[in-house]
Amino acid sequence: MRKEKNRLLPPCLLTLALALMLPQQAAAQQDLGGALANPGIGAPAASNTSGGANPAEQGSGRTWTISPRIGLSLTATDHADVGYSRGESDLITEISPGIRIEARTARLRGYLDYALNGQFYSSNNGSRHQNALNTFATLEAVDDWFFVDVSSNISQQSISAFGPQSPSDTSINNNRTETATYRISPYIRGTIGGLADYSLRYNASATRTDNASVSDLDLSQWVGQIRGGTPFHNLRWTLDANRQTADYNNGRRTHADLSRLMLTYLITPQFSISASAGWERNDYGTLDPESRTTHGYGFDWNPTPRTQISGFRERRFFGNGHRLSISHRFPMSSIRITDTRDITVLPNQFATAGMGSLYDLYYDYFESLIPDPAARSGFVNALLASSGLDPNRQVVSGFLSTRASKQRQQQLAFMLFGARNSLTLQLNRSENTAVAAALTSGFDDFSNASTIRQTGASLTLSHRLSPLTSLNATASRQKSTGRYIGTGGDNQDATNTLYQLSLATRLGAKTNGSLSVRRAKYDGDTNSYTENALIATLFYTY
Repeated sequence: MRKEKNRLLPPCLLTLALALMLPQQAAAQQDLGGALANPGIGAPAASNTSGGANPAEQGSGRTWTISPRIGLSLTATDHADVGYSRGESDLITEISPGIRIEARTARLRGYLDYALNGQFYSSNNGSRHQNALNTFATLEAVDDWFFVDVSSNISQQSISAFGPQSPSDTSINNNRTETATYRISPYIRGTIGGLADYSLRYNASATRTDNASVSDLDLSQWVGQIRGGTPFHNLRWTLDANRQTADYNNGRRTHADLSRLMLTYLITPQFSISASAGWERNDYGTLDPESRTTHGYGFDWNPTPRTQISGFRERRFFGNGHRLSISHRFPMSSIRITDTRDITVLPNQFATAGMGSLYDLYYDYFESLIPDPAARSGFVNALLASSGLDPNRQVVSGFLSTRASKQRQQQLAFMLFGARNSLTLQLNRSENTAVAAALTSGFDDFSNASTIRQTGASLTLSHRLSPLTSLNATASRQKSTGRYIGTGGDNQDATNTLYQLSLATRLGAKTNGSLSVRRAKYDGDTNSYTENALIATLFYTY
């Protein structure tokens, strides 16, 4: 039985509705302050103000930009259905009309990027279609006080970490499903008598999948914060509170509350230390909520404008949680290292084991250089298109779950940009442990494995042969292991390897084309396969 579709109004439509309510004025461009981030482990939320010009915005005076496009690809593969060990060869035609809308008015900043991918198979399953959507918008409803964030994402996600992984979205695979996440987040922020800053945000999100065996999730959250100074000039305080409800339609509804008081002392303008004390209550591990106190300590160090180092360790109900982040930008390269341990409830790969797509990595990298989300998104898309790189390529695929889990995740990303060469190296390691598996009725990977470990590596090299043509090579490998629950069973293992070589060129002012060869291999407990493919792509922007 298929799930009911469109149970939540997509925020892309809501974004357009909000735009129609805006005053018809756009003469005075201004940078809107961004959203207050949800407090993480020992991380007080801070405003993402976007002051200053950036390369992606210079020279653009338009408040609205609409860019239709269409793509055509032909894939000749010797293994179209990767769900079977002995798959048939096929010729796959994909037609992808799409549109990108960017808004940079006095009150609305955002973008909408949508594509409808129609796929036609010569030998397998006739035809099908897939949606691809990425949207973010911020509306300043009341001057410098009331804001509304809207975002949405539709993409193809892996259901199980141990099932066959798809080398592309055109592959036929029962272990893959279309997943949509819609989010709306109104919030207010201001100052109390010039003594303290306050913010109050409500997050409502819904995640829907196109597979009846996978759990949907409704998530609601209140996040409040007050922060201010003390008579001691270098000592500041932050009080934040977080209330969250996660409702899995194939599992349980869980509730979690967390409040925290943090003191931060600025030793030098570049180095500060902090300590926290708090209280939390949740019903992750029991049917009745349990409470306990929390405490932690950490530091922030910015030795240069290009270097940021921060860390925090906190005693939580599941043990010691922590976050560590090290990033540095060289003149032509950058490196980022992160290590976190926390509770996660979202069922998509971006919140479990996955690092997201190549687009996500570049989008995060340019955050400090291009604070405006719409401008940064357009810049990243143009950069990847000029290099012939697939923005949707996943670094490490995750898995969908029906319950909260304890997650330890370590990531390293290194990017090098040169006059003719660029290199991207990504390493990822994660360990996810189910929380209260016995109390959850939904079926997922945690139903057979109490702990799931994933490691992955990806290397992408792009070489510009001429101002119009580039050669790209990608190699990636991912390994997933699961520790069996109980006795007498076997552990689960799966390894995915991908090699791809592409030649991309600009055929005209608005036309790009590419020719790629690909080899993919999956080794698992069942349905192992090897695939070879030749892909030709033509892309036109109106």
